[in-house]
Amino acid sequence: MIVISHSHEEGTVLSGSRKGDGVYDIVKQHGFRWSRQVGIYMRGSRDRDAPRSRIDAAAQALREAGFDVVVEIDDQWRPAAIREAATADRADERADLYEERADRAAGRRDARHDAAHRTLDGIPAGQPMMPNHRSYAADRNRRERAWANLDAARAEDSAAGHYADKAAGVRAHADAMDNPRVIMRRVETLQADLRRWQRELAEAETVHASEQYQDRCRREIARLTENITHQQAKLADRAATGAFIAWGPDTLAKGDVVRGEFGWFRVTRVNRKSVSLDNGNDWPQRLSFDKIYGRRRDGVQLDTPNGQPWPVDLAVKVARWQRIACAATNPGYDEGQQRQARHARYARRLLHGLDLGASDSQVQAFWPSGDDPETLAERRRLSAAYLDVYERLEADERVPDIIASLTTDPAVPVWVMPDGDPVDRHPHDLHVGDIVAGLWDTGPQGRKLWPHFTGPVAAISEPVARDGRSWVTVTLIDGASREFATTHWLAVHLAPAA
Repeated sequence: MIVISHSHEEGTVLSGSRKGDGVYDIVKQHGFRWSRQVGIYMRGSRDRDAPRSRIDAAAQALREAGFDVVVEIDDQWRPAAIREAATADRADERADLYEERADRAAGRRDARHDAAHRTLDGIPAGQPMMPNHRSYAADRNRRERAWANLDAARAEDSAAGHYADKAAGVRAHADAMDNPRVIMRRVETLQADLRRWQRELAEAETVHASEQYQDRCRREIARLTENITHQQAKLADRAATGAFIAWGPDTLAKGDVVRGEFGWFRVTRVNRKSVSLDNGNDWPQRLSFDKIYGRRRDGVQLDTPNGQPWPVDLAVKVARWQRIACAATNPGYDEGQQRQARHARYARRLLHGLDLGASDSQVQAFWPSGDDPETLAERRRLSAAYLDVYERLEADERVPDIIASLTTDPAVPVWVMPDGDPVDRHPHDLHVGDIVAGLWDTGPQGRKLWPHFTGPVAAISEPVARDGRSWVTVTLIDGASREFATTHWLAVHLAPAA
C-alpha cells in the first residue's frame, strides 16, 4: 500500500515504497524528491496547503502502474509561533550537521598533515634525492606518499572551510529572519497577501465559486491574520523594552535629513509608510521606515527614535573615521590607500603617546568596551580625536611637529607595555599577569621579535602531546589565543611577584 500524506507539520510525504519497486521513478515526474533523512517527499510543502493537482496526478500514475494508493490530506495550518520555532529547530539541526562535517574534515586534514610530516621531518632539510643510491626507490616512495598526504590535507582543509561557511550561513540566515527590520517587511508582505485573499473571497462569493475554494480563502485569511498579529506582537515587545523602535510619521517631519543604506537625504514629505526624498532624478526617491537608520534635525543626530541625541558635527567625524579605519584593515596594493592606512595607524599611536611601532593590541587597550552611554560617548570622542591627527598627517605635517604640539590623550588604557627589556620565556613557563611583548623568530636576517601577539596573559592551557612535541595554548585578556610548541621562545615582561 502506497500512502501519500500531507500535513502542515510534515509536508507532503510518500510512504510504503521499497527500493527498486519503481515508485520513485513514477512520482519524481510529479515533483517528488528523495533524501536519506526524509525518504520520498515534495520539496517546499511544509506549512502550505496540499498541492492537490500534483498529488492527484502522482496517485493516478501509480494506480495505472498497478499500485494501491491512499491519499491523506490535512490542511489545518499551524500557529505562526509554532512554525517559527520548528523552522529555527531545523536550522539548528542543519547547522549542527554542517559543523559536524567540518569537524570530521578537519580531523582528516590533521591526520593527513601529521602523516606527511612524520615522513618529511625525518628527511634533513634540503636533502636531495640520490638516483644512484640503493635507497633511492624507497626514498622516492616515502616522499610521494608524503606529498600525496599534503595534497589530501589541503583538500580536506578546503572541505572543512566549505562546511564551516555553510553552517555560519545557516545561522546567520536564522538570525536575520528575527531582525526587527525584516519583521517589518514581513508584516507588509503578509498584509498585502491578506488584502489579496480578501479580494479573492469577495469575488468568489459574488460569482458563487465552489464552497471548497471559498473555504480555502477563509482559511488563508485566518492564517494570515494570526501571523500578522504574531509578527506585530514581536515588534511591540521590542518597542516596549526599547530594543527596537521603528521610525514613523510621529518621529519624522518634512525638512529632516535621514540616513538610508547609501547616504543621507532630505525629506520632502512624510507618508503613511515611507518618506519622499529630495534626491532629484536619482535613486532612491523614497525610503520605507524599515530602511531608515538615523535622523538629523537642528544640528542634532538621532540614531534611533529613542536614542541619545548628539551633535551632527561629531557624528560626521565619527562616520568618516569609521570608514577610514575600515579601509585601513585591507589597503591592498594602491600606494594612496597604503599611505592612508599608514596614517590611520600612526594617528592612533600619536594620540596616546605610543611608539609608532607599537602593536595593535597596545592601541586597542585604550579603546573602552561596554554598551553603556558613557562608554559610547568615549568611543565617539576618541574617534573624532583620531580623525584630527589623521587629517594633520594627510596634510603632510611632519610627525615630530605633531608630537611637539599634541597633548597626549587622557584616556586610561586597560594595560600598558612596561619599560625596559623583556626576558625570554617558553610558553609553558608563563603565568597569569605576565605581559607578552612579542614572539621570537629566526629568519635570514637573524633573530627578530614579531609584535603580532602581545598583551597580558589571561590563561595557559595544560601541555598537549602531538607530533612528538608538546603544545600549549596561551590566551590574552583581549580574548586572542595562540598555540605554541613548548620549545618556542617569547619575549615577556614578568608580572610583579605577589
